Amino acid sequence: MESANSKEVGEGMLSVRIIWEDMRFILTVVPFTLGTSFLVLAAGVFLGFLIAVVRIKRIPVAKQLARVFMDYTRGIPLVIHLYLAYFILPVVIEKLSGAFGAERIQVPPLAVLVVAYSFYISVGQSENIRSAYSSIDPGQWDAAYASGLSGYQALRRIVIPQGVTVAVPVLFHTYLGIIKGLSLAFTIGITDILAQAKLASAQNAHYLEAYLAAALVYWILCGVLGMVFHRMELAFKKW
Repeated sequence: MESANSKEVGEGMLSVRIIWEDMRFILTVVPFTLGTSFLVLAAGVFLGFLIAVVRIKRIPVAKQLARVFMDYTRGIPLVIHLYLAYFILPVVIEKLSGAFGAERIQVPPLAVLVVAYSFYISVGQSENIRSAYSSIDPGQWDAAYASGLSGYQALRRIVIPQGVTVAVPVLFHTYLGIIKGLSLAFTIGITDILAQAKLASAQNAHYLEAYLAAALVYWILCGVLGMVFHRMELAFKKW
């Protein structure tokens, strides 16, 4: 009688076994999450570079458009931005393809996610790039020109190596933020870490275990990446 009661109590308590099984199930999508996050970061840095150039060079019209876009991303939550992109982007691409006489283009949710998320983080990356550029003493340019270097050579040999040491730590932090931000990807039908946890809970009805498993995966993943990035940051400072 006591053993039966103990079994019932045990079944109602938190199950470490199920947490472990859910973690193994969730880990199958970690490579996808890491790859997608890196793709978002790379595209966001590229777009951020373009915005930074527009603002540094004070290009007419483009500068005002960049300011409007920056105000938009700062005032709109990411989840609403993803929803807007999910419903608007395919329609825009369909209209453009029709205008050029091309066949209708189907836009997969992953493409929407990468494009929308990249644009969303590009503003922060533009500030990061501008800060790195501003950290370079103007005298460095004068010294480079006095040494006979061209503008491109000065940028490649002097400015970029110094600016990288300022920008890289922020890039690492941004990458970790993107990984956690992808937890919203399930809202447009993409299976990431959180969506995988939801699938696990739907299969075994152990919701608390599934979310604890997802939390542990995020914690371990970001902890390991944090240590790797810290070592890389130290290496860049010695560069």
